[in-house]
Amino acid sequence: MKKTKFLVFSIPSILALFAGGWVFKHFSEQDHQTSIGYLNEIQDSLIFVATGDAMMHLPQLKMATDPLTGTIRFDSCFSLIRPLVKSAHLAMVNFETTLGGEPYSGFPRFSAPIEFADAIRRTGFNIFVYANNHACDKGKVGLDGNINYAESNRLYYAGIYKSSEERNKKYPLIIPFRQWKIAILNYTYGTNKINPPAGYVVNYIDTFQILNDIIKAKQANPALIICAIHWGEEYQIQPNENQKQIAAFLLKHGVNIIIGSHPHVIQPVEFFIPPGDMEKHLVAWSMGNFISNQKSIYTDGAMLLFATIYFYPNNQAKIGKVQVLPLWRFKNKIPPGYYLIPSFADSNQLNQYGFTYEDKKTFYHVIEYIRRQTLTENISEYTHEGN
Repeated sequence: MKKTKFLVFSIPSILALFAGGWVFKHFSEQDHQTSIGYLNEIQDSLIFVATGDAMMHLPQLKMATDPLTGTIRFDSCFSLIRPLVKSAHLAMVNFETTLGGEPYSGFPRFSAPIEFADAIRRTGFNIFVYANNHACDKGKVGLDGNINYAESNRLYYAGIYKSSEERNKKYPLIIPFRQWKIAILNYTYGTNKINPPAGYVVNYIDTFQILNDIIKAKQANPALIICAIHWGEEYQIQPNENQKQIAAFLLKHGVNIIIGSHPHVIQPVEFFIPPGDMEKHLVAWSMGNFISNQKSIYTDGAMLLFATIYFYPNNQAKIGKVQVLPLWRFKNKIPPGYYLIPSFADSNQLNQYGFTYEDKKTFYHVIEYIRRQTLTENISEYTHEGN
């Protein structure tokens, strides 16, 4: 991936936050004692899962393709996590490629076969967010491919649209869950200097537009607002100041959960309580990669974030238990060659996948890195036995 320096926006509404001394307040259990009284009033709950960048480089395609029949199979990449993702009500992935048809391609302008999307969908992901820096890689064909795929498979999607009229009709994405509604927002810092084709719309980070979108979302009376945002600087393990400014803006205006992507490595996951608010808000600064062939340090680390959402009277929603499942992308020569291995995999499972001694050392090293980045007193590790 070409390294991209994130632009700093001089937006009055952002600057005002910091000029007035607006800072994040980290969440602690003591801060949140006021919510205890709600525990007997829970009316419903939802499990939300999110992951990072789903990318397909050509070595992945080569390993997933049967040389004799040409059949493409990616499903086995996700075998160990499929039951976990399927257990969620809503599962979000940043689909960072296009379904732009043949010839298939990887970096710098991605086009993946439909089989790649099929495997991710069959793993249980039902929200595809498309606003990322590769959204326009294949122009109209790629944008149409992604949109048509989501619509034909009845997936929820956000971030790209065939026209302003379509965006106005379908965005913000409002997902019904029984008697409740969840609003999904999705934006990117840019599209690698490739403009959308005439008439098409990609959601770029523009705080004036975002504020209007939040206002529109609130008119639908959602219990929760989630924003998936493509930001930051590639390969940096901590969020930069621009990310923090934009996050402050989003939380101030009512976003409950922020799911970040683009750095390709995992950055911290944190709770904050915005000024004037009594409830904790969740920020995953960067979810890292989901699956890819990237080789820079820690780009082989992935994770699933699990958040339990509780619904209360008067259309109130609160973030309950949050857990992270660290994953390692393991490569071998057995098709499809790329496998996501969860942290709870035992030695027998690692041996079944053909782990060498060096593989095990790398696996444990990457898993520990993800734990350091994400686990706190309020965010625990997902364990297969305990869930």
